[in-house]
Amino acid sequence: MKKMLSLALTVAMILGVTSGCKKKIPKFELEVGDIITMGKYEDEDIEWEVMHRNFVIGEDKVIVELQSTCAIECLPFNEDGESSWEDCTLREWLNNDFFEEAFTKSEKKSIIDTSYSMYTGDARWLTDKVFLPEYLKYRMNPQDATCEPTDHTEDLGIQMENGSCKFWTRDVNLMRSAGGGTSVGSFVFCLGTKRNNSGHGPDGLFSAEDVGVRPVISVECEGTFEMKDIDVADRITFGTYSEEPITWVVFDKDKNGITVVSKYALEKMRMNKKDVVDFADTSLHDWLNEEFYEDAFTDKQKKLIVADEDDDSVTLPEKVTVKDFEREFLYEMLTGYSKSFCEENDVAEGDSLAASWCKGRSKNNKAFLTLDLARGGRAANADQEIGVRPMITIKF
Repeated sequence: MKKMLSLALTVAMILGVTSGCKKKIPKFELEVGDIITMGKYEDEDIEWEVMHRNFVIGEDKVIVELQSTCAIECLPFNEDGESSWEDCTLREWLNNDFFEEAFTKSEKKSIIDTSYSMYTGDARWLTDKVFLPEYLKYRMNPQDATCEPTDHTEDLGIQMENGSCKFWTRDVNLMRSAGGGTSVGSFVFCLGTKRNNSGHGPDGLFSAEDVGVRPVISVECEGTFEMKDIDVADRITFGTYSEEPITWVVFDKDKNGITVVSKYALEKMRMNKKDVVDFADTSLHDWLNEEFYEDAFTDKQKKLIVADEDDDSVTLPEKVTVKDFEREFLYEMLTGYSKSFCEENDVAEGDSLAASWCKGRSKNNKAFLTLDLARGGRAANADQEIGVRPMITIKF
């Protein structure tokens, strides 16, 4: 159930509380769905909903992703028509005019740079202070797409559908000619009602002035937490790979600890040079439990990792199909390769939703299975190069 937190408690967690010369760190109490107030725009307080929580293990720090509960402004996606999110005027406005106007000096300090992956367009990763929600989340959870206008956007005549504002997402689909290469038009995905509609272009919609804007920001909160405070589908930061902190998604939780899967594929590797029957006999198994384990975790972090029943410190998800996932967890896994992997490799647009290896075998035992969320899962030969999403269990 959503609850409205007091502004005093919110400020204490986000900005920290100082008592004399010694800082008092409060217990972290924000939950997904909570509503907080932060900033002001057009003389109206901005209300934000907690969308995601990322617990930084080993530190009294939680990164919280917030999205405005209302459409706070009406602006074109791009004033000059067709554009990618990367180059549009709305992105520039959010990170300059809106950011400077809406927040106090102390609030600005709490809003951190967010690196986020893209499903559509040419850019695989972008980094901003303020950005827009993605379309895919609401395609999978259409009941969450509705939002209300502010007094300001209602006065501007914002588009309404069945009692909900229509608002921009950051996803733009570029339509190519049959021969490839040449763009023959594009459309930007918009949301408004539970029908989850997309708006087509290039004529008109990109420069529409009556579509709403729902900003998204990430704030760094100071707060103590315990393992019991972390839920399935929460995120944690634990370990480092290719000089990038690893983001994990909580897959399961029991008395033995919390089991997490890396949110992004960290590598693209073969399961083995030639086919073998058991995962334990593969080169990927050895890499995960030797090179990756040694490289990704400090000695202190290794003490928190609980070996599985096969005595593996690092493993892969079991044989799975898309239908086996809870919807919220499935959305968390609809991601591609990590930022560092994309920067180091030429990641094609088609790899934005990366397939990744699983432990299980196909029914005829001839191939290993992959978790392929874009295609619903499939089998692959051991010598194919597929994404790798490690799985670990930690207890603290």
